[in-house]
Amino acid sequence: MKKIFLLSIIFIFSLFALPVKADILPRSSESIKHYGIGVLNMPNSYTVYQYPYWDSKIKRQVNYDNIKQSAIVSTLDMRQVSYVAHVPTNHVALLTVDLDPGNNWYCVFLDQNTGETGWVYNDNPNAFMTYKKLFYEYGKKYGVRLFSDLPKSKKNLYAKEDTSSQVLEELTYPRHINFTVIRGNWMLASVQDISKQPKIGWYNWRNEDGTLNMFPNFKEQR
Repeated sequence: MKKIFLLSIIFIFSLFALPVKADILPRSSESIKHYGIGVLNMPNSYTVYQYPYWDSKIKRQVNYDNIKQSAIVSTLDMRQVSYVAHVPTNHVALLTVDLDPGNNWYCVFLDQNTGETGWVYNDNPNAFMTYKKLFYEYGKKYGVRLFSDLPKSKKNLYAKEDTSSQVLEELTYPRHINFTVIRGNWMLASVQDISKQPKIGWYNWRNEDGTLNMFPNFKEQR
């Protein structure tokens, strides 16, 4: 009887603990509905305010440190925000930024579905990244991944930085994508597909409206 009770407790605890430890990464274009002007990497715990000043109403307290805090508490806190990427082992917890008025205050999207925003204070000079900087910071090191729901027209590798140029390859099953340089909405990419033969050309990584067709990896892909 004690054994059954103990197993039940472990099972219930694991239901709360697993979401905290699992990596959150955008796999499709629908994963990010509010791109804003870039992303903000948040610390393990922080406060969300209604307005950008200290005596403003507090909207919520967030704590996702699943090592020092209760996994149950952390999981409940995690449900209060929509991270576009959360990779605890790499200390990555990215919120999209709507406004950056300066003075270390940022208006961030707390809910990707509803578009709810709040204000956070972050004085880390490296916390805010434009999408170009984000790709250089992580994608250059670990590669990038195409969104799973892209139409065929968004999977082409071109000879030049122009969709009217020659199509070198349609990226049907790209296993790994690296890039060397980004120029505007284009990157010079080296793609390896199931044939394991690298193909090099220009890829339209970002659309004119600011939405993305891919996202960086944050660790080595196995």
